[in-house]
Amino acid sequence: MRLRPIFRSLRIVKYLRWTAFALCIGLFVWGLAHTDVRAGVARMIAIGPIVLVVLAPFPIALALDTAAWRVLMGSLGHRVPWLPLYKVRLGTEAVNNSTPGGMVWGEALAPVLVARRTGVPVSDVIAASMAKRWIVVRMHATYVALAAALGYPALSRASRALVGGDAMVVVVVVGAFGLVLLAMGIEALTARGHVAGRVSGFIGRRRFRGVQKWIEGRRHHFTHADEQIAKLSRDDRSARKASAWLFGMWVVEGIETFLILHLLGADIGLVEVMSFDAALSVVRSAAVFAPAGIGIQDVGYLAVLEAYGVPAASGIAPAFVLIKRLKEAVFVAIGFVMIARTSANRRFQRVAQSVSAGT
Repeated sequence: MRLRPIFRSLRIVKYLRWTAFALCIGLFVWGLAHTDVRAGVARMIAIGPIVLVVLAPFPIALALDTAAWRVLMGSLGHRVPWLPLYKVRLGTEAVNNSTPGGMVWGEALAPVLVARRTGVPVSDVIAASMAKRWIVVRMHATYVALAAALGYPALSRASRALVGGDAMVVVVVVGAFGLVLLAMGIEALTARGHVAGRVSGFIGRRRFRGVQKWIEGRRHHFTHADEQIAKLSRDDRSARKASAWLFGMWVVEGIETFLILHLLGADIGLVEVMSFDAALSVVRSAAVFAPAGIGIQDVGYLAVLEAYGVPAASGIAPAFVLIKRLKEAVFVAIGFVMIARTSANRRFQRVAQSVSAGT
């Protein structure tokens, strides 16, 4: 009887999540409907095959993210090959960008995939992933603050044109400050709160004998994960290395936006692009229920390009949004292929072991 309210609450959350996702899709369609889509498609066609260069920044950014992850695992004593980690990041990023609340599922999937590919204990992968998470957020805050400071004049002008005041500037400053607090909170909670041990203890007290038995048999894994997370929190040298890689990742994402706009003929500088791209990245991070910030981020780009005074923005903006989304669709497909190959390799290994055992 006690489980019914829990299941009912989970169903409500599920319905709300999918309703929010549907609204975001509607917002995406509505935003494009209020632009000159035909002119946007014409601009895309006019670029020609060179448009394929927009596929280059994302794998570079992901490579920097992977390098940071590898540094943190090395701090725990694991010399992990770079390529298997990179393939896992392709897979988890596909989950992040294609499902509502995908970041949660991607974070849960990563330790399993890494353990399968490299043999690193799941507890250590979880520890490195958690440390990377708070460093990612910290470097996001640094990128947002730096981009806003460098591009303040353009950001302020665009804010006054769009909302009649400096509201956009305030959102960026508050967003950067909020990201700093979030990074500190994640680190404090995971590194000093013994989260894995507490979660396992809570689950182990439930009235399910099978769950209790499973938890008790793996209690040392949860304790070990807490110890490893605390160790990474104290390792300033590895944190600095990982921070450098992850800050580079955020910069490459800004460069990607500039590259697409440049190909489309937008007359706007790199600093100006980074100033609004940083602002919209805060919005995207807050919209956790929308895969890749769909709808919310797109309308943001459509509005900001007009506010920044980009000539022919009504045609450039929809082309930019469509290219961005098509690029993401390509890498979502590649990522799911990586996940499928990992599962297939696992099945092949099991069959090979069975055959060898029988001979």
